[in-house]
Amino acid sequence: MNETATAPTAPLRARAEIDLAALRANVRTLRARASGADVMAVVKSDAYGHGAVPCARAAVEAGARWLGTATPEEALALRKAGLPGRIMCWLWTPGGPWREAIEADLDVSVSGMWALRELVAAARETGLPARVQLKADTGLGRNGCQPGEDWAELVAEALRAQSEGLLSVTGLWSHFACADEPGHPSIAAQLTRFREMLAHALALGVRPEVRHIANSPATLTLPESHFDLVRTGIAVYGISPSPEIGDPADCGLRPVMTLSASIALVK
Repeated sequence: MNETATAPTAPLRARAEIDLAALRANVRTLRARASGADVMAVVKSDAYGHGAVPCARAAVEAGARWLGTATPEEALALRKAGLPGRIMCWLWTPGGPWREAIEADLDVSVSGMWALRELVAAARETGLPARVQLKADTGLGRNGCQPGEDWAELVAEALRAQSEGLLSVTGLWSHFACADEPGHPSIAAQLTRFREMLAHALALGVRPEVRHIANSPATLTLPESHFDLVRTGIAVYGISPSPEIGDPADCGLRPVMTLSASIALVK
């Protein structure tokens, strides 16, 4: 991204150039590989260091229907910058900005009862329904609701709040642990668990807009995991998610960042 300096500065020791045309091309490639599912472009951590706002805009221009961030603060910053459409965030801690997220029309992820209670309380305060996606822990162990009684309780309570007009369950989702290792036994196990947890939620009456578990490597190698939406992170920036999958060119991707530096010494 070219920027014009407003004042004289010292010579740059290093420079990162961001090619947004390459990012757009990568999003189009991932859309073609998504088996008809929508694409979420993940722009967490300042778009992996590439610049969240310009990358988010470029991804949307290329057809990404969703944007994803880790924290609510990242998602709120996108809204403040004028990004429209669907934005989802998933890493919450107690006392987070639930009210602000509801007012900004974000999709927020809930993994447990404490988060659901805080979200419902914020929805009562705002008088607006929250958009919530329930996350199932199918084996990654990072966050998400455990299967069994915990999942049954979370789904039932979310549906109760939905019946009161306090929220809308817009999605059911999970995350692979080892999709970057093709053939790893956890992949099939997680898919099976996800389908079981989906079936339970659907049987109770959840009617989500989207079901999703596929990350970048799963988008490229596991069409059976695509469901309604794929969450593409590192691949958006033209980086292969795994050496076993191939290099970026093998995946039809173009690197978005080029690093250069001044030479100080040659021996």
